[in-house]
Amino acid sequence: MNLTHVALSLLLLAPACAKNAPSNLASSSMSGDTVVAMIGSQKVTMAELDKAAGRELFEVRERALDNIINERVIKAEAKKVGLDEDAFLKQQVEKRVPEVSVDEARKFYEENKARLPPQIGGQPFEQVKDMLVKGLTGQNRQRAVGDVIEEIKSKAGVKVMLTAPKVQVATEGPAKGPKDAKVTIVEFSDFQCPYCGRGRKVMEEVIAKYGNKVRVVFRDFPLSFHDKAQKAAEAGQCANDQGKFWEMHDWMFDNQSTLDEAALKDAARKLGLDGTKFDECLTTSKHAAAVQKNMKEGSEAGVKGTPAFFVNGVFLSGAQPFEKFKTEIDRALAE
Repeated sequence: MNLTHVALSLLLLAPACAKNAPSNLASSSMSGDTVVAMIGSQKVTMAELDKAAGRELFEVRERALDNIINERVIKAEAKKVGLDEDAFLKQQVEKRVPEVSVDEARKFYEENKARLPPQIGGQPFEQVKDMLVKGLTGQNRQRAVGDVIEEIKSKAGVKVMLTAPKVQVATEGPAKGPKDAKVTIVEFSDFQCPYCGRGRKVMEEVIAKYGNKVRVVFRDFPLSFHDKAQKAAEAGQCANDQGKFWEMHDWMFDNQSTLDEAALKDAARKLGLDGTKFDECLTTSKHAAAVQKNMKEGSEAGVKGTPAFFVNGVFLSGAQPFEKFKTEIDRALAE
């Protein structure tokens, strides 16, 4: 696999805390009424299969379309300067990101020596200097690949008409923004999930950019392998009883490493909640059923990991960048 293919595959990964991996369902040239299975005398058609595949089928198509677009725009630009795609992409990245200096490599070495593998951290800097310069430069350039490709796509005037299937998701729960906003984003999240912390920051960007045009609704989806996530979700609900959900929401994301019950109860008092009422709510698991209801409805809508978002019913899975939300929000506002 060449550099271009590696770069494109990296661009399509969205970090998330995963419940389980989605299946990779491919498209088919069969018509909708083609029979794909028989259960006794009962037929299963391609149309039924596509409907059941839903979001996963769209994601396969979306990834394939992204690859086609990216490869074609890179090929076209490379042809203009007489290079193959791999050499062109390498040239553009190197032009944007210079080689790491020896001084920068030394600084990294000194600051991270204790955490580096023994074959690096256990050696004098002069012996590993070249390795560090090459490795750090490679990391920096790998991060720049996405920016280079986005610039090329922008110049090429790429317009994507492929639209995602929409899913009806209840908009119940703590919310920011007016009820009559043209765009509603339903967020399923886990307070112990590090990627959800990134999702929170992106939602702040969305609200700052779009203001009252957007409403963000928060719903719980605590994953079983996060041992403190369930109680943290219940803590959010308990704080919501006293009109302090977003204060508790922000505190928990700012303190993801300290979400034990004692810390949650202490935080409630610092945030101005009635401590006695909060303690009783949390200790008796008053909102455990409500949290499980959120999870059940999220799973039914196709959520398999966190964070997960529905922008007017269009599913965005994982810690997607602001630009992904902007695309869907602008599309919804234009409808």
